Amino acid sequence: MAWKERVKQTLVRSLDRAYEKKLEKKIGYDAWVRKREQSGAADGPESARDETVGTRSFVLFLQRRGKLNPRALDWMENYFREHEECLVLYGDEDVMGKDGMRRTPWYKPCWSPDLYLDCFYPGSVVAVRREFAERCPDMGETEKRKGFSAWYYERPEQVRERMDRLFVEAGGFKRGCRTISALPEILFHAEDEAVWDGYLESPSGLKLAGESEEGLVSVIIPSRDHPEILKKCLDSLAQCRASRKMEIIVVDNGSSAENRAKVEALTQGMTYLYVPMEFNYSAMCNMGVEKARGNLLLFLNDDVEVHGTQWLDQMVSKALLPYVGAVGIKLYYPDSIKIQHAGVINMAVGPSHKMQFLEDNKSYYFGRNQYDHDCLAVTAACLLVERNKFFQAGGFKEDLKVAYNDVELGFCLWEAGYQNVVLNKCHATHHESLSRGSDDTEEKKKRQDREIALLYEKHPALRRWDPYYPELLDMEGLDSYIQPLYLTAGNIPQKPDWKELPGKFADYREDNCVMARVELDGPEKIQGYGVVLWDDNACYDRYLILEPESGPGKKLCVKLEGKYRGDLERNLPDQKNVGLGGFCVSRSGEGLAPGSYRIGMLAVHRVGRLKILGWAGKSLHVENLADTAENR
Repeated sequence: MAWKERVKQTLVRSLDRAYEKKLEKKIGYDAWVRKREQSGAADGPESARDETVGTRSFVLFLQRRGKLNPRALDWMENYFREHEECLVLYGDEDVMGKDGMRRTPWYKPCWSPDLYLDCFYPGSVVAVRREFAERCPDMGETEKRKGFSAWYYERPEQVRERMDRLFVEAGGFKRGCRTISALPEILFHAEDEAVWDGYLESPSGLKLAGESEEGLVSVIIPSRDHPEILKKCLDSLAQCRASRKMEIIVVDNGSSAENRAKVEALTQGMTYLYVPMEFNYSAMCNMGVEKARGNLLLFLNDDVEVHGTQWLDQMVSKALLPYVGAVGIKLYYPDSIKIQHAGVINMAVGPSHKMQFLEDNKSYYFGRNQYDHDCLAVTAACLLVERNKFFQAGGFKEDLKVAYNDVELGFCLWEAGYQNVVLNKCHATHHESLSRGSDDTEEKKKRQDREIALLYEKHPALRRWDPYYPELLDMEGLDSYIQPLYLTAGNIPQKPDWKELPGKFADYREDNCVMARVELDGPEKIQGYGVVLWDDNACYDRYLILEPESGPGKKLCVKLEGKYRGDLERNLPDQKNVGLGGFCVSRSGEGLAPGSYRIGMLAVHRVGRLKILGWAGKSLHVENLADTAENR
């Protein structure tokens, strides 16, 4: 072996070892949570003895197999004092092993009645305001006389029926419930994960009924120039049409004469609206509603195939509940059990489909894909809502022509006090965007950016916040998995030290093996990931590149600090050393000249001479020199 090759291999091994040491510095959950609690909480009691609980303004239902966090009583006391409307309180929990190390945090959403019906997610600690407990008919006269402080249980069946009546009495199944709250702190340390199995396998015995009758279901299907796709959709509805009162309204915004004739033949006995116009999903759905006679409105994409009748029976039963707004179901990609939609989550990058592309053959994050879940929005690819609630929310907003109109409807319903629900035990097949094409062109991306900006102009309080997605879960990036925040807590945005691309890098080549993606290019930061496929990423320095889009200009670069991304390790298992492939560059004080910049990533090999560039397919728009996070 030539000496140059031996030297090269020695350098590569050295870079690999340095990479491994960087990965080892990832903070673990135990250290992270203890530091967080020490820095963010006032001193609390050192133990959770019954007599200590007895001095509080609340009483507890408490799991025996574990122990309270020493600060939990103070946290709960403060919460009840600061939130006078709160009658019942629950919170997060984790596991503390015999070695004293903490692991496996379980972060809970805000009050989610439909999740509660499927499993006892409040879990190991339920605190009840004492004065409410004393007047609540389910507490029992014996306990009232004792002035009980803590009622212990080990098995869910010891507490489930009692909790059902308690949560009903507290108003948990009324519209706009504000009397039941989740406290975003670790209140309890279970002795092991098995403690939670009973909660997750314990559905409620409550039987809820809607205030109105089922009546007629009006199915509204926007469609254009795809009669063969529409036929599959209509055929899949045949069983439902035979078993319940249903009308179908197809809204066509301009099929060709040939396809129009085919659709007319398909829709015999149905309502067919032919209105040539530019594609506007919101307007088409609203046109269908104007013709609809039913008290239940089912919006259905023409590229959705439903299965059987159970899905609609369950959607109708749920939609008729007075506290429920929009109802959706789980959607799969064709010929698979790969998840396309299981409820919309309002991430930092905007409304997102968590668990998208994951196989639906196991439980993800405490049953997020298995149980019915309340959420801010569900996709209108298959959405059912009562007519009066739809109009109360203002219908679909027609200035949102293509994207986020269903999300905006969900936001409006939630702001009106309704719970939107995705039914995860029912599913349909979604041939996503077949009738409209994909959103991967620059023009469509710009339109999507405009519509997401408009969405948050209408609902500014919901930007970067989702009450059903706990704050200690990671909200950044587009990882399909639901992950605790501590895993990426070290990903602090780096300084935007933009410089002209050095001349020594001018001989780069563009190569598709550089996979660069930008997930967020907002006023605060530029965030994404970039890896070199089929090579050792530990051997590369990476530079984020900005190239002016209008006229000749110098390329700017900033050397990237590696940010940990566990999703890259999971999604690219056959690639080497990609875990630090993330990047996050602050926009604060960047000093870029106004204009639009093409974004790319340059990878420079630290041992060889290779310099390769890949473009991310996105642009950064700088309005003026004050366009920074500090000045917005």
